[in-house]
Amino acid sequence: MARITVEDCEKVVENRFELVILAAQRARQIFAGDKVTVEKKDEKKPIVALREIAARTVFMDKLREKAIERFRSFTFEEESDENLEKLMEDDTYSPYIGMEAQSLESESVSIVDESELDANIIDE
Repeated sequence: MARITVEDCEKVVENRFELVILAAQRARQIFAGDKVTVEKKDEKKPIVALREIAARTVFMDKLREKAIERFRSFTFEEESDENLEKLMEDDTYSPYIGMEAQSLESESVSIVDESELDANIIDE
């Protein structure tokens, strides 16, 4: 392959945006010391990464997973059930607490209370 084009790579990765992310991830891996899987000419690492993708010499699923991991701002850890229950209890924000609610059937106005919201959710 004398010259790599986007069309060559689109046969493997149809979405151009995904192609850019995967090629960048592969170029980072090559820069970090991964073995090049195509004949290495005097080319820059992003070009080598594109050539590898077009030649289908890299595992796309593994490359995709590594790219996703790189974008994550947090990692999943094994959390105990106690921690999850505490987080769920703390996550009780309701934008309606403290607001006035007026029934269409009556003239009365009532203030929405947190216990009323919990009771309505349980009843439903």
